Amino acid sequence: MNELKTPVSRLLRLVRHARDGWKAKALERQKRLRAAQVRIRDLEHSRAYWKARALSAEGRAPARDAGGGEADEDGGEEPPAVLVPTPVANHRYSLEAIQLSLQLYLHASFGCRGVSWVLRLLAGYLPLGAPAATTVLNWCCRLGLGVLRRVPPRRDDWIFVIDHTVALGAMKCLVVLGIPAGRLRATGYSPRHGDMTVLAVEVMANSTGVRVAAVLKQVSARTGVPVQIVCDHGSDLRKGIALFRQQAPRCVETYDISHAVATQLKAHWRENAPWQAFLQHSSTILSRFQQTDLAFLLPPRQRTKARYMAIDAHIDWAQRLLGYHDQGDFSLIGRACVFSADAWAYLRAVQGQRRIEPLRVLIGQRCETRAALCEVLRAHGAAAPDARDDAFWRLADRGYARFLEAFDWVLAYREVLPEWTQTMAVSKTVQTLLKTDGLSRTTPEALHSVLDAQEPLAAAVADFRTRVLRHVEQEATKLPADVTWLASSDIIESVFGHYKTFSARGPLKEVGRLVLLIPAFLSELTAPVIREAMASVRSVDVEQWVQTHLGPSMLARRRRALRPDMKTA
Repeated sequence: MNELKTPVSRLLRLVRHARDGWKAKALERQKRLRAAQVRIRDLEHSRAYWKARALSAEGRAPARDAGGGEADEDGGEEPPAVLVPTPVANHRYSLEAIQLSLQLYLHASFGCRGVSWVLRLLAGYLPLGAPAATTVLNWCCRLGLGVLRRVPPRRDDWIFVIDHTVALGAMKCLVVLGIPAGRLRATGYSPRHGDMTVLAVEVMANSTGVRVAAVLKQVSARTGVPVQIVCDHGSDLRKGIALFRQQAPRCVETYDISHAVATQLKAHWRENAPWQAFLQHSSTILSRFQQTDLAFLLPPRQRTKARYMAIDAHIDWAQRLLGYHDQGDFSLIGRACVFSADAWAYLRAVQGQRRIEPLRVLIGQRCETRAALCEVLRAHGAAAPDARDDAFWRLADRGYARFLEAFDWVLAYREVLPEWTQTMAVSKTVQTLLKTDGLSRTTPEALHSVLDAQEPLAAAVADFRTRVLRHVEQEATKLPADVTWLASSDIIESVFGHYKTFSARGPLKEVGRLVLLIPAFLSELTAPVIREAMASVRSVDVEQWVQTHLGPSMLARRRRALRPDMKTA
């Protein structure tokens, strides 16, 4: 640099100018290369597509023999059927490719990248192409928005099922599903996903009764006033339905039987000290032994929300654990039976020193099972201890000792478990009958006849049954005579569970554009439905819907807020 007479600032400017020129040329070459690659790929797809159509039109698609050559025309072999892709206007991929992608993603639970990989693997057998992962997700959102925009038929027998789904953040999504009352009998009063129609998907930051009532009025203006609304009696839903019923008094509000029974169970066991202690013990040992050899015997994890809707799993676990204890075989724990000095001393005290003294040589003897240890003791002239001799096996069976270390407290609940089992049997009987036969004026009588046939109940269980029957009678009297309507909102809980399998794959589990998948996977993925959605909904329409109803995503805001400082990156 010292030998040059040109100032350093000018040299740096010239070097920067040269670098920018070469950079621009390199970018231009990359653009031309990418355009050529895209054109070659499109030409290859076009050639395969038109070749398949030509061969199909001529009816002489060449079949390959086992050696890879063409089969003889006189050999009697029919030419294989060739899939002729159906083009879609303004789309590069065929209708079959879009339909298969939607089925794999929405119904077969493949991820977007998984769908792309599957179609790439099938490229040698089906002329469908392999869309990118973002393209598959875009198709799903367009289908969901297209289904959501469809005008449902106006009827006077709509039944609405409404509920909220929440996730990370303040946004909530109110979903309104509908089914005609005339179709309930065909569904067995337990409708499936395909039986429901998505009437509204509303995302809101603050869910109030006024907002819920506004959504119900908007939906009923398009579909007709519903005859029944089933929900879980959330405070905002209950108030919104009450406001809506001021203008539609003939509409009946029904409390979902699953949530109603769970509420009764919670009130029934709220002040029950043994039950509360049982739940506390279950939670304690779950965290204490989850990384030990007893993990396969641990109780199910308690739910943070709607705990009493799945509480029967804990009672069933306690019964099965007591059954495992009564079998007396703890070999699955992986600890052998050992004839210890304490076990020898116990037998000497029980059976006498003369008979047990010769067994002193067996102290330290290891056997895999209790039966093997009993055989060893009999071989040396001693009477084998009975399987019910709990004191001996606590000393000799190390697997049993390990079991008692974690689950000795469960034995104390052996007397109260029958009462808890009866309570769950009553709740399950009520829910099963209402979910399979529906809700009508005659439902309380049918419940009485079924419950009276059960075994005599404890006093506390009888009181619980009385309160549940009183609730069913109150809900049944709301209905008109000679009708049988829906009693449960389990279908919308199932829809939310399926939706969360998609939202759980995202980096942040928020209420975002994936709510459009709810109308997508509830619709029939037939060719006419998909063609209509792809023709009527553009990608820009999805973006506009997202901006209008959701705004910037949480991930986008996080990236903008927590982006690294370029000076120190």
